[in-house]
Amino acid sequence: MSFLSLPPEIRLLIYPHLLNPSTYAASYDRINRLTTQAYDEAHSKHSLTKIPCATLPRFHVTRSTPSILLVNRQITREALPTLYRTELVLKGTPSTYFVFRQMDIAEFICETLLQKMRFVVLELAHPEKLFVLALLDIWGRANELERLVVCSPKNHEPEWNWRIVKERLRTFAEVERVPLEMRNLEQPKHTEE
Repeated sequence: MSFLSLPPEIRLLIYPHLLNPSTYAASYDRINRLTTQAYDEAHSKHSLTKIPCATLPRFHVTRSTPSILLVNRQITREALPTLYRTELVLKGTPSTYFVFRQMDIAEFICETLLQKMRFVVLELAHPEKLFVLALLDIWGRANELERLVVCSPKNHEPEWNWRIVKERLRTFAEVERVPLEMRNLEQPKHTEE
């Protein structure tokens, strides 16, 4: 029995378990681990020479397509709407001590996917304006956002230009502000329709 011999209703129930747009976070963990390791090696007491931060290589992130989307065109056509309806949780990109610029979210998730997502949660522990500006640039070209939840700490009082960025976010979708502390208490949600 092949996967396509299953009734379409059953296949539609399987897709949410195979598609998770938030898997990019594993790359964040890898970069944070490698950054810490590189910093420790560069500044070790046993190191004979100190490595200048600017000479350390920039990490390369490999993006991958979920395997189910590579099976055939019919399955891709059926599965993509499920992927686009799944909640995507975006956190500011990792900070690497030797990188001259903030890593771009498009290094982790392709722009097309970011533009097609319907429900996005921005978890901002700090006022990561460059991260949000990159998203604004991507969503400014095209987006299908229906709902955007912005989570930031309760006691965070952003500077005036950060407020302008937040107002620009409202032009893309319905924006809901949730205290980051409350969001962290909730379990991750996935929309299954």
